[in-house]
Amino acid sequence: MLYLWLLAIVLLFLVWEKLLHERRIRAIRIRIFVNGTRGKTSVTRMIASALRGAGIRTVAKTTGDRPVFIHPDGREEILRRRGPARIQEQISFVAKAAALGAEAIVVECMAVEPRLQFVSGARIIKPTVGVITNVRADHLETMGDTLDDIAGALSLTIPSAGSLVVGDPSYLDFFRRKAAKKNTVLRSAWAAPQGLHGADPELLFPENAAVAREVCSLLNVNLSGESGPVGRTGVVRVPVRGRRIHFVDAFSANDVQSSAIAQEAVLSRYDCPRPFVALLNNRADRPLRMRSFVSYLSGQDGYEYIVLVGESRWSARRLLRREGRRQRVLVLGTRDPAKLLDEICRAISQSEFTLFGLGNFRGVGARLSDHLYRESEDRGELC
Repeated sequence: MLYLWLLAIVLLFLVWEKLLHERRIRAIRIRIFVNGTRGKTSVTRMIASALRGAGIRTVAKTTGDRPVFIHPDGREEILRRRGPARIQEQISFVAKAAALGAEAIVVECMAVEPRLQFVSGARIIKPTVGVITNVRADHLETMGDTLDDIAGALSLTIPSAGSLVVGDPSYLDFFRRKAAKKNTVLRSAWAAPQGLHGADPELLFPENAAVAREVCSLLNVNLSGESGPVGRTGVVRVPVRGRRIHFVDAFSANDVQSSAIAQEAVLSRYDCPRPFVALLNNRADRPLRMRSFVSYLSGQDGYEYIVLVGESRWSARRLLRREGRRQRVLVLGTRDPAKLLDEICRAISQSEFTLFGLGNFRGVGARLSDHLYRESEDRGELC
């Protein structure tokens, strides 16, 4: 009997929590859910900034390299997690946003597994505007083996009786059919005019600004003002042991296609000295990502050196050997960024070289990136 009473109490609590959540969601008239393979964090920040600039009380949450809660005044609060990320934090986010009197929320999708994407979007955020930035080959371990599988997973967050903004032209017809079944109207950011209304012209991925602009146009808001840090772009120059390293941070471009786009954009805008050094940071839970980058790098003649760091560096080394790349490959185990740079400088004789950070931000990538930007800013070397 006691167990039945306890079960009843738990069920009542869950029902009460659901009713509270539904009440909070209904009180927030604009709910924007940003999904896609790449660019979610940048798009979320730009949209939230534009809404704040239009006088709409807006709360946002990004879950890219670091989870961040963005207050209505633009102040940022890094979210501290105990254990792995869980989509339940989206419920806490909504509660906090409602307590702050938010008129709009802009939320980056934090889930990868398709079922959790559906729950996070359709069941928790219940978006009035959905965003799908692009469809690219990443998270193949959980989202499927093909681009069609990935597009299918992303489509699970399309809102009902709302609007959907899509930035990838290759799956417009697919998403349009899916949206029509939910009585949702699709708008293509790709076909929109190219004036970016104040968006940073130095963004490596201007298509992100096009997506954000289309969402803002839908809401009769101009994409303007400061969007805050939307990803480190461009090149920083850092002196190390009498050398000068030109660093390109593409750690967050987690798929080969995005990394190649970033590299092309950087090389077209900056005078980057040779040799080019690819630093591939690996994660043990992303083996397919590691394989795709290894295949990409083994077929590139432009990188004179390849540096392998992170959790699966020796596996990456074996794969590179199988692909025929045996020369000028460094496998470095240190996690300290200063020591890592010292070891790279000892292997390269030139006084200047360009270092491309690839693969994954988490772990060694985050420490190295933070170290290089800190050293660059201290010396005024941001170019």
